[in-house]
Amino acid sequence: MSRKERQRVDVAPRPSKPLLQNAFSALDSLIDPSQLAPSPEPPPAPKSEKKVSVPPAPKKSEPTAPPNSMGRVVLRRETKDRGGKTVVIISGFRELPAFNAVMIGDLAKKLRNKLGCGGSFDRSEIMLQGDRPAEVTQVLRDMGFRVEGVTS
Repeated sequence: MSRKERQRVDVAPRPSKPLLQNAFSALDSLIDPSQLAPSPEPPPAPKSEKKVSVPPAPKKSEPTAPPNSMGRVVLRRETKDRGGKTVVIISGFRELPAFNAVMIGDLAKKLRNKLGCGGSFDRSEIMLQGDRPAEVTQVLRDMGFRVEGVTS
């Protein structure tokens, strides 16, 4: 069938017509608004004899950079067994007592999202694809890590 032979569908706006089927249209004729009960009034405010003024809570300002208390990590650049492709390896998590495999996996996911690259992790190292150690260093420092090794 050619394009000219196909039947065209009119999509032009039509003048508005009342709906022919409305489930609630019969209710309008059954209920008179004057017969409805008035809406309840809100309860009066409790009266207190003592006026206690509560000072507003102080606004907490978020620090611009987290404190450098997360620990030390080491970056290295590798191309071995990857067909010439360069990756950045982040290691040194074994020395950090607060880190376990789940936390390393979450950190790897955050790094991949922030840097827009692929990567993986095992129990003690994070591998990020691409030769961008300077960007990895900056993101880790912003997260509060002390970074050593290949930083540029």
